[in-house]
Amino acid sequence: MVRWFKKTNDIPNLACIIGLLLIYVFLPFTQATALEPPFPKQATANDGSDVSKTILIAGNGPERYLMEILADAFEERHPSISVDFFWHPNAKPIRTIELDEADIAITGQEAPSLRSTMIARDGIAVLTNFSNPVKEITTVQLAEVFSGKLRYWSQVYEEAPQTKIVLINRLTNQNIRQGFERWLKIPDGIPRSAYKAETEQEAITRVSGNLEAVTFVSMARALRAKEDGVAINLLFIDKIEPEVQTVLDKRYPIQRPVMLITSQQPSEEVLAFEQFVLSQDGQRLIKKSTYYPLSDR
Repeated sequence: MVRWFKKTNDIPNLACIIGLLLIYVFLPFTQATALEPPFPKQATANDGSDVSKTILIAGNGPERYLMEILADAFEERHPSISVDFFWHPNAKPIRTIELDEADIAITGQEAPSLRSTMIARDGIAVLTNFSNPVKEITTVQLAEVFSGKLRYWSQVYEEAPQTKIVLINRLTNQNIRQGFERWLKIPDGIPRSAYKAETEQEAITRVSGNLEAVTFVSMARALRAKEDGVAINLLFIDKIEPEVQTVLDKRYPIQRPVMLITSQQPSEEVLAFEQFVLSQDGQRLIKKSTYYPLSDR
């Protein structure tokens, strides 16, 4: 423990001398601490007891809104535990777990070397501009569009204008793109020439402002945008309407899991969060957030 001494008449320079010594000793430590990665792991006191209990969740996809709702409800039930987020379009959530820089990663697929738990499902909506006459598409056509084989809207629907299809892709590391490409089964993937939107909002904005554009986003985000009056279409896939019920009953074909990834030996706090998310209360919040629970509870 550092003790601060009050200046007295008998030893006028004692405080100054001690202050200089403390600066000399602790300044290097302060500088080193400032360079540590921005991933706040749980702090511990000198005797090993917990000073604070914090769970750090890393992600890059559209699940941020859902995870914040779950975190708020979890904190109400566990006031001694706080939940923080590291969320960025370029983040690599699984890598943060491998480097022990976060406690939980949210992805759209399992991580074989880590502990993977499915907590929800999400549909992937395919969006076009509201004024685009194409309102439905088959899975075969969709794969041909995003592989670049079909290049004009008139090839998809004969009454559509003969205008070039503008593909709006997502960043390579984002789990929604990984899930979409796996579902499409395109050998060479989406063409590199396609514009890459960093966020759901950017993808939606570009389609709403471009008659020739097409993109894919989380069903939850797309439905909210449509309710807000954004000028977009959600395409029927194989004549199945993209809506909450068709995803719940699994008729809508384009779906992906929402996975919670941890180390093989997660902390008690992380296990408590996982158990809450999988509980009836947690699954109800997932459904309320327009994601899709593991079962309709």
